[in-house]
Amino acid sequence: MRLYLLPRTAFARSAMVVGLVIFLTQVLTLWFFARNAYLPGIREYSRLTVLQAELSFFEDTLDLEGARRLGDTTGIIVGDPPGIEDGQVPWITRPVVGSFRGEIQRQLEETVFVRFEDSRRPVIWVTAASFNGKWLRVPMTFFRDYDRYLLVGWGLTVPLFAIIAGLLIARGLNRPLKRLEQVALVVGRGDPVPPLDDDSGPKEINEVNKAFNRMTRELAQAQRDRALLLAGVSHDLRTPLTRLRLTAEFIEDKELSAGVISDIEDMDAILGQFIGFIRDGADEVASYENINALVDDVCSKFDHLILRKALEEVPRLMLKRLTFKRLLSNLVGNAAKYGEPPVEISTCLEGQDVVLRVRDHGQGVRDEDIPTLLQPFSRGEKARTVTGSGLGLAIVKRIVDMHHGQILLGNHPEGGLQVEIRLPVTGRFVQPEALSARVR
Repeated sequence: MRLYLLPRTAFARSAMVVGLVIFLTQVLTLWFFARNAYLPGIREYSRLTVLQAELSFFEDTLDLEGARRLGDTTGIIVGDPPGIEDGQVPWITRPVVGSFRGEIQRQLEETVFVRFEDSRRPVIWVTAASFNGKWLRVPMTFFRDYDRYLLVGWGLTVPLFAIIAGLLIARGLNRPLKRLEQVALVVGRGDPVPPLDDDSGPKEINEVNKAFNRMTRELAQAQRDRALLLAGVSHDLRTPLTRLRLTAEFIEDKELSAGVISDIEDMDAILGQFIGFIRDGADEVASYENINALVDDVCSKFDHLILRKALEEVPRLMLKRLTFKRLLSNLVGNAAKYGEPPVEISTCLEGQDVVLRVRDHGQGVRDEDIPTLLQPFSRGEKARTVTGSGLGLAIVKRIVDMHHGQILLGNHPEGGLQVEIRLPVTGRFVQPEALSARVR
């Protein structure tokens, strides 16, 4: 069963554990101190107080000379208490006074009344029914030796310094993990990153950094191999397709020629989508771009379509220009291919997000198909009868994730499929050269 009350971050959990250990240590220390420092003194002074009462007040043990000598030695003498009301005992002294009173009651086997005089040298005034209305003045020498303010200061400052030291230790352990998180996010986007420091930190962190550096090297090699494969596919497949197209143009049967050329063009388009899905724009450097200018640039290439634009003034964003234009081309092309005109494109600022919406006026898609449309090779019901690879929206999602955005699909209330993309204004790309200063 998961404990929902536990802190979520490692730093907070470390701080909680450190605080709990320090608290238990302080409690045990105070218990040990009280048992081995205060209790012996309380028992000894209670025994001397009872002895002084026996010498001063009890007829069968009365010895005034012995009482005088004991008073000179211990300071426990007969006297009149000042005007102190019962119960006026500071909270920090109550355990000591209560234990002292209990020890005397146990030895005298009768009820004992005490008053506490909080002077430079704390004094306890003691009386009982057998004292004939007189009081004994008992200086708390054992308590004075352990000043209560010093104890309070020790009880507060030691845990405070210990907690600060524990938090610094926890922060030192968590900082490498935070740096690892930042670098992992960059690697997840496919951007190159400098290697993590695997020499100067703790051994465990160094081993993790070494494993992460090895993983990034292997990913970079896999990316280079993929780029090489992509170049081979692009050259080796498109060259024979081009020859087939040229051959098809010489077929005398015009209807057959047009069908073959159409199939070749579809194969070339599908191949282009596969290449676009593999080419994720990881090697492109992000820059501040005006998303409205990119929309206008892409829409100019679809002048044969009926487009409606509603572009509001929005802040510039850190975007990969060519990669984001591929996103826009896929959205407009999908809306035109699988929907009905006109295609509406709008941008606006909502809170801290720049929102891009692309909508067609077709019949939309079934609600049960919407969650799967962003997956590779997944296609809606209508798209199954139209040539395509099912990678258009998957490419869009990958590019949106690369820009730390969100993509939402849904049927518009007035008809047609609407794609909504939200890009955070505060979401900045961390370039590899800027990240290098953080991972060291």
